[in-house]
Amino acid sequence: MNRPLIATLRAASGDMTPALARIAQTVLTHPDATLTQSITELAEQSGSSEASVIRFCRDQGFAGFGGFKLALARELATDDRARGAQEPEDSIGQLVETAVIALRETEQLIDRANLATAARRLLAASFIECFGIAASAITAQYVAYKMSRIGKPSRSLSDAHLVLMAAETAGPSSAHVVVSSSGSTIDAVRVAERARAQGSFVVGLSNRSKSPLVAACDVALIASWPETPLTGGAFPSKISQLLIVDALMAEMTRQDPDRVVLVGRTAESVSDRSF
Repeated sequence: MNRPLIATLRAASGDMTPALARIAQTVLTHPDATLTQSITELAEQSGSSEASVIRFCRDQGFAGFGGFKLALARELATDDRARGAQEPEDSIGQLVETAVIALRETEQLIDRANLATAARRLLAASFIECFGIAASAITAQYVAYKMSRIGKPSRSLSDAHLVLMAAETAGPSSAHVVVSSSGSTIDAVRVAERARAQGSFVVGLSNRSKSPLVAACDVALIASWPETPLTGGAFPSKISQLLIVDALMAEMTRQDPDRVVLVGRTAESVSDRSF
């Protein structure tokens, strides 16, 4: 398998059945221990069954537990965390370490073909609507800001009623970037569904690889480090999303190099606003 195993599990675990999610969480929490366990031991530790472990492995594209462990071993062999890296001693060090891991995993998760398609369609759009709620609104605002820097007409709305009305009147010449870390926020999903129904191209940005938002979008870009109800707006989740936004901007300027000139012009336009 070429896809990153640990990052994929982290992105998909929130959408698994309870039994499979417990197995995924056990593997993510104790990856090294998993390598030495039997299928029975993993089932017992995760509070599941041997049949669930087999199903879990098959859902990840392996014929059985042996193939899954082999792929995990190969990934851990190239992972700094598996080479005796020291754990950070304070909270700041822990934040830095988790951010680094989140960025590396996001790099692995980014589908380059989807990124190129999103860039091409956003460049072709006459107007780009950006939407997110609560912490996701921060990312949506960043998207709109970056679009303005390269000369793409854009705005960020955080009022669900306003953006739903805008989506209902959208058309094929427009595009939407909808941000939801969980991918399950009702308003975000509805905006994506309504905009797409009107012919607008919809890009979803989420930390979950399988979610209602992903299903409702034309293209999904997945960041690492999914949030939980208690970690909404967590730094690793946000920095992963911002990496995707910057990667998208880089791809847009790669496809249309003239946009780089606009970056300079927009910077010059506000150059007199600082002491």
